[in-house]
Amino acid sequence: MKFRIACLIALISLAFCSTGFVCASRVEQMEADIAALQLQFAEIQKRVNNDQTQLTEMILRADRKLEELGSSQTETHDQVSQQNVQLALELEQSRNELAAMRGRLDVQQKALEEMQAGMQSVMSSMSSTSGGTNVILPNDQESLYRFIEENKTAGKADIAQTAMVEYIRRYPTDGRNEQLLPQVASNCSANGNHRDAISYATKYLQLFPKGESRNEIIYIMGDSGLKIGNCDLAKKSFATLQALNYKDAAARSKEAASCK
Repeated sequence: MKFRIACLIALISLAFCSTGFVCASRVEQMEADIAALQLQFAEIQKRVNNDQTQLTEMILRADRKLEELGSSQTETHDQVSQQNVQLALELEQSRNELAAMRGRLDVQQKALEEMQAGMQSVMSSMSSTSGGTNVILPNDQESLYRFIEENKTAGKADIAQTAMVEYIRRYPTDGRNEQLLPQVASNCSANGNHRDAISYATKYLQLFPKGESRNEIIYIMGDSGLKIGNCDLAKKSFATLQALNYKDAAARSKEAASCK
């Protein structure tokens, strides 16, 4: 009986010892887990603190940048405003100078017109010389043109030539010059005034590049050019007419080819 009681007590003691050992092991494991969690928490806290620090720095930099931009915008706005004011002042000054220049130009134009009118009146009353004869030319345009036609009809070539030259000088852009310029150029060439002939022929081509007398004018230019030794003008003129099969342009072109 005593033996059984002793065995039972021994078993109970052994059970308590095993239970205590198991509890101790679990406590140690839990403590280790807690320590690991604490380390992880500390690491996470450190990262959070670092992130917060970086975020704060970024916010501060952004604030400084905004302040700089605001200051720059204000400065730029002030500069633009000053420039606008300066431009407005310069524009107003330019307008005043332009108005003054226009005023002076109007005065000069008026004075020029008065001078031209006076010169026209004086020249109209002056005598033009034709073949040693003094010729009184009409004052107004229509009278002068009739004077030209009358003298041409009457066979007074020298007087008609003088009147035509004067008409072209007074009214350089008048449409009637399409008929007068070839006559004047031809007369100049016939009288040996080849430079004048080239001058009037050139004026004709400038005013009437497609005029009816274009080929005749080019021929006069080529012939006069050949007479005064302007070989380039002669060659170009007769070459142009040769391409158009204009009368003796081929022969004259060969003649111009020997010009030196």
